[in-house]
Amino acid sequence: MSRAARRGVLRWQVKTSFVHYVRAIAAGTCEVADGAELDADGVFQFPLTEASPNADGWSLRFGGGARFSAHHGFLDVELRGLELTLPADPRGGALGVMTARGDRLTIATMAPVCPAEGNGVIRWIGLVPCLTDAGAELFGGVYSPGSELAPLDALVLLDS
Repeated sequence: MSRAARRGVLRWQVKTSFVHYVRAIAAGTCEVADGAELDADGVFQFPLTEASPNADGWSLRFGGGARFSAHHGFLDVELRGLELTLPADPRGGALGVMTARGDRLTIATMAPVCPAEGNGVIRWIGLVPCLTDAGAELFGGVYSPGSELAPLDALVLLDS
């Protein structure tokens, strides 16, 4: 693949029950920063910062971040530096985040989904991330490994 990406976005509701808990039950906050947005439907949007196509598929990195806080800071989950690794083979993909220490942490894996491509756009629609052990720990052990998060969509506009 010799095409380069111009722009793109990751759209994701994270986990509806988690966001509802933070906002409504725990009277906490969901904040976005550094170019991420939260729309009226509760969908977080993270801007594409880097797209690397290769023989194995795609690696997509997204800017911005989302932070969930409640219980006077005892609940504090930050999703920043999101990266989707989407191989072109049946291995499925992975979702990673950047930790406060600057390490990359794989928080979820997902079944393979073939992208839709046309008119200079490539889309991965309805990817369903399932928590890894590290992802379950990031969410405070409330969800067990293998728990499904909200489906996510990734969109990349390609140079012609």
